[in-house]
Amino acid sequence: MRLLLLNGNANVAMTEQMAKRAREQLGERVEVVADTATDSVAYIGSRRECALAGAVLVTLVERHLADEGKPFDAILLACFGEPGIAAVREISPVPVIGMLEASLLTAVQLGSRFSIITPGARWPRMIEDVLHDLGLSRRCLGVDAIVIDDLTLPQQRDEAKRRLFATLSAQHERLSPEVIIIGGAAFAGLADSRISPGECRLLDCFDAAVMQCQALMQLTQRGLS
Repeated sequence: MRLLLLNGNANVAMTEQMAKRAREQLGERVEVVADTATDSVAYIGSRRECALAGAVLVTLVERHLADEGKPFDAILLACFGEPGIAAVREISPVPVIGMLEASLLTAVQLGSRFSIITPGARWPRMIEDVLHDLGLSRRCLGVDAIVIDDLTLPQQRDEAKRRLFATLSAQHERLSPEVIIIGGAAFAGLADSRISPGECRLLDCFDAAVMQCQALMQLTQRGLS
């Protein structure tokens, strides 16, 4: 099976880190082809930047789909804002998975109520729109944003993790969710049991998306798509 992993942020190091994690999780049965929207913005943090990245990603998908090599079995848009996902689904012959949608659907299977932590001051309202569209607003207890504009990621992951832990602790004490979604490509791989507050489950949005890719690729191969 082949997975096309596309990062809408113009950050090659971030793409390589996510691709490495995906390969570790999926194993040798899945070939992960990773690419970066280098003509996009450094890190998507607004509706405008999401729209700009979406246009670049659609072009990138078209280029990969036009390649006469082996076909792909799924496409992963490795951005929490899922730029251009509707347009990519319109042109893609295979399942298209986004990190926000995947983590939301997984969260409601893991617990009754969830909350979200994500980098970027403008993300909460953008996420609220997606929650409304999916009919999940009632299940979400709150969305907290972490400022990371002063960090170089993924190089400064230790500082990002420190800020994440502080926000996690405060959110858990305030909201007591059953699941906390750790959103954003910049935070991929940071949600582990060592920083989990209490009995709360931590859900890495990237891991949720990768696992849904695996499930959908297997279903597609069995003719159940």
